[in-house]
Amino acid sequence: MGILRGYWHTLRQYLATPKGRHDSRDYGRALLLILLTIALAYLCLYVWGGIQR
Repeated sequence: MGILRGYWHTLRQYLATPKGRHDSRDYGRALLLILLTIALAYLCLYVWGGIQR
């Protein structure tokens, strides 16, 4: 458990830096775009009958 606490502490320190904040925003934006793309693809398949109801 102590190792996980160490990783958490290091991650918090990294996110407190300007580069860490910038990277976390970039990764968050990329994750959001990936999820939206998956949702859009699923919706298109559902609407056009590619997925069985």
